[in-house]
Amino acid sequence: MSVSFKNAGRNGKRMLAAVAGVSALAMVLAGCGNTSKGETDANGKPVVKVMVITNSATRKMNTMTWWKKLEAACDCSIKWQQVDGTAWDQQKNASLAAGDVPDLTVWGFGKTDFSKNQGLFEDLSDDLDKMPNAKKYLEEDKDAKDFATDSQGHLYQIPSDASSRMKVNVNGQSMMINKTWLDKLGLKVPTTWAELENVLEAFKTKDPNGNGKADEIPFTIRALNPNGFGWWDPYLLLNSTGISTQMSSVGGQGIYVKDGKVGNFLQTKNFREVTEYLHELMSKGLIPADALTKADDKYNAEWTGDGKTAQVGVAFGWNTNAFGNLKDQYVSMPAPAAPGATPTWEPSVADVYNGAAVKADSPYKDQVFKIINEWLDPDVSIQSYFGDFDKYVVKNGDNDYTVKPEASADSSIQVALADRGLAWLRPGLKITGVPDIDASNKDWPVYQKYQPKSSKDYMPQYLTLGDDDSNTVSNNNTSIFTYAMPIIAKWIKDGGLTDASWNDFQKQLKTLNIDQNIEIYQKLYDSAK
Repeated sequence: MSVSFKNAGRNGKRMLAAVAGVSALAMVLAGCGNTSKGETDANGKPVVKVMVITNSATRKMNTMTWWKKLEAACDCSIKWQQVDGTAWDQQKNASLAAGDVPDLTVWGFGKTDFSKNQGLFEDLSDDLDKMPNAKKYLEEDKDAKDFATDSQGHLYQIPSDASSRMKVNVNGQSMMINKTWLDKLGLKVPTTWAELENVLEAFKTKDPNGNGKADEIPFTIRALNPNGFGWWDPYLLLNSTGISTQMSSVGGQGIYVKDGKVGNFLQTKNFREVTEYLHELMSKGLIPADALTKADDKYNAEWTGDGKTAQVGVAFGWNTNAFGNLKDQYVSMPAPAAPGATPTWEPSVADVYNGAAVKADSPYKDQVFKIINEWLDPDVSIQSYFGDFDKYVVKNGDNDYTVKPEASADSSIQVALADRGLAWLRPGLKITGVPDIDASNKDWPVYQKYQPKSSKDYMPQYLTLGDDDSNTVSNNNTSIFTYAMPIIAKWIKDGGLTDASWNDFQKQLKTLNIDQNIEIYQKLYDSAK
């Protein structure tokens, strides 16, 4: 997956790989050009330039065959420009400034890019009749339409929506427990903090893995992110107190919504309550004393252990597949209720992301529209996401597909574009054979009844800050979390969270403009009403 250079150190490899990636991207962009004349192939057919932004594991487009259907639909030749995501991050702004974008770009641009470069991209709102699949898609999928439409009604992209892969979407956040240990000890899945603490004590003292060693880790938590909150964060326990977190998006900044009011959970009694509970568990040896300084590689290794004997009792993660050969010992569990609270969980937010953007002065827009339309065909979307039919995917019937083991036989290779392509995975879709999807569809439904049913209790995914507000929030957050995270870590490990220290903490947060961030996000939230 990585570029290898003989006798180069780790940093040297990264530097050379970055230089190579940027150089390759510069050559790709040089071929885009600003000409409106267009290129034809040896048969006189239009040559449409299509750029896809892929990760380092993705196979080259010339190893895939599904896109031949796109060429047949447009009666054109496609010149693929496949760019590594790291190189694209470094060069995107330069390409936009020069106006050097291909006829069609997939995944590469978002709302901020469109707002800054008006006139460079086609407003597709008047072109939907030429793309009946896209028109049907946006009529039926409100999440996709909201995501793609700006405040002035412009539609500068046809986004992707892969939500239907999963029965329930929890934004990749699960709380998991070793059910084998519970059964051995005659215990049930805990539903309250008090019950959880009792279970963790049993995990610590009663040798549930049966190896005669005191090597069990009752509750493993991930080290705090110095820049805020994030994936599989211990503060997912805020859901135990009734605050629905959005840790993979605005929740990373502490932002939450309750009854239509935006707040920052750093300022809540809920946050103090969770911090005190984490300290209590750590002080009793139920969370490792070194948890907050443990490197991710060591943290992750504990999950899988030797593949035979489990060490971990409870953890936050994506799904039970993270436990490797031990995965069958684990189940997902709802957030156990804090005293006097009704638990919730992360909201079900559609898996909508950047899709297809068309160059405004492309000489081959009609062909591009046909490419987009065909790409949104169910069979083509599936193959773009999971792999070519026959070789990697079997079509069992309408909306029913099985992904073959060959598609994931080599974990270092991605045989299709996955979420870097254009996809509309329609409701009612049945996909089997993908280990991650199978595990998620087993694990995540437990959260459905706990998820907020109204956007009064979460920030809609399609809402994004403008440039000025984004810069203000970012600058404020740098100050807020540089100050806050070391204090929070100390409170968890050493205690000392008194009324006086809590009040001082709150006063300092206000001097660092935490309320300004809340006002900005409240304005953004209200704009959706």
